[in-house]
Formats: sequence, structure tokens, C-alpha cells
Amino acid sequence: HTPVGKYVHTFVAPENATGLQLKAGGISPLSFTVDNVSVRLAEADRSGNGKGLQVFGTITKAPVATGADLVAYSGFSNTGNYIKQPYNSDLTFGTGDFTIMFWGKDTATASDHMIERANSARSLVSFYVTGSGSDYRLNVPSNLGTSYVSAGGSRGSDIWEQLVFTRKDGVLYAYRNGELQNTDEHPHSLNTDGTEELYVGIAANISSSSGGLGLALLRISATAPTAEQIAKMYRDEKPLFQEGAQATLYGTSDSVTALAYDDDTELLHAGTSSGRSVFKGLQRVSNTTDAVGIAISASNDLVVEE
Repeated sequence: HTPVGKYVHTFVAPENATGLQLKAGGISPLSFTVDNVSVRLAEADRSGNGKGLQVFGTITKAPVATGADLVAYSGFSNTGNYIKQPYNSDLTFGTGDFTIMFWGKDTATASDHMIERANSARSLVSFYVTGSGSDYRLNVPSNLGTSYVSAGGSRGSDIWEQLVFTRKDGVLYAYRNGELQNTDEHPHSLNTDGTEELYVGIAANISSSSGGLGLALLRISATAPTAEQIAKMYRDEKPLFQEGAQATLYGTSDSVTALAYDDDTELLHAGTSSGRSVFKGLQRVSNTTDAVGIAISASNDLVVEE
């Protein structure tokens, strides 16, 4: 028996689907009531949790640069264009470590809300990221007041930048483009009552939006990477924002049949039925078009495949 409440399920509809059915099973008597059903397109959660984000209104998905594989989200507005994830207990961090990181390109000059976890009235807020005047800030309320940590620099320069906000052992850290900018003490538990939802591109009360924001590679976790890991992520991800940068397997197949890493050239070779994709870090730098069967061997730029 499942208690009364609000429930969310993410699914992929078959191409020939023509309807949606809600059924009860395994209980007797088979009687239940469902109301306020909403079905929306969702953006996939690409972590192992698989909890997608609902799209409200119209959000633009476009390459981060001409010919690039990586896409960014934009077009947020307080007229109803934003992304939202229903309540997710994985984001209830308490007094523990956590990280919010993304790449942003913002042309706005006024303050706006970019990412926020709160109830719809904003009467209870867990955390929120703003473009506060000229910089990016993570604001972390608690019962003892609100702390914030700033990523510094100037906002609105219309270039892609990596922003990382993290809390480790009760200390907030703000990184910009792989470098530490500021810290602040915050050992307190984050506000929560089990109703908060995650809003992207807008405040929870659908007021202050990020109309000038382009957002890519948004990640939130209950862990805190080291300064060295953050710097490496910046170096690895930055090439993906160049014109023509490729970041996916070549062809139409995502079923990898063989892998090999060349220690001499630091290149990763991934084989599929569409060919062999060659990656330097996260960027695909070349490919073949012949199907790869069961094995690849790579050493000193010599590659043998079967």
C-alpha cells in the first residue's frame, strides 16, 4: 500500500505509443483515486540516479559554438520558460558536503536567479545560485541566516565560463575557470521540509528569471571534489566549447564493442559498429568509418583492431 501523496515517474514513451494508463495492482480491493495528472517532456538526468527534469514552456537547446556537439540551454523567462525537477531527496544535503557546477554564459546585467531549490512560494529555500550584479554567487540559507560565496570577476562578458560552488567540511568554496576565488564558513544544516523542487533558469516563485543565461553541463552532487580535480575538469571540458568540437561517438551506434588507451599518445580509442572514435580527453579528435568487432590494441600511435 502506498500512502496518499505526490508521485513522479520518468519514462521513455515508445514511438508508437498512443495513450497513458494508470493501473493499481497487488492490493485488494483494487480501488484508488488519481487527480492532477501532468505529463511533460523531460530532459534526461545523465547520472546514475535517472531522475529527469521537466521542461516548462519553450527552452532553446543549441550548440555552445558553431559545429560543436555540446549543447546549452537558454531562453529562460518569467513568462513560463524554465526547467524543474520535482522533489529529490538526493539533494537534501543537511550539514554534509555538496557541489553545484556548470558552465555559464550570461549577457544580463541585473540580478537574476539561475538555479534554486525551494518550495514554490520561496518560503523555504535550500540553496540558490544568482547572477548578483556583476558576479555569480551561491547563496545558502539556514535558520541562522544566509551565507553566500562569490565567484568574483565580471559577469555579462558573453563568454563561456566554468563555475563550481562546493561545501567541504562546513566551508563554502567558489571556483571560476578552475581557480579558487572565495571561501566562507557555513557548517549549518540546509533548510528542508520535504517539498522543495529544483528550478533551473528561474526563481521558485516564477519571478526573477535568467533571460540572458546560457547553461551547459549542470551537475549537482553530495560530494566535494578537490581543487586539483576541479582544475582538471576545467582543462578537460574547455575544448568542448570551441567551434567544431566533437564530444560524442562517431556514427549512429552507442554500443561500444572495444576500447584501448594509448599511453604514449594519451588517446582513447572506442570502437562501435559505425567505426573507431579517437578521444583526447573528452574531445573526439578523429574517427574511422569501418566497424570494429571485438578488440582494439593501441601503442605509440600504432592501432590494430579486429
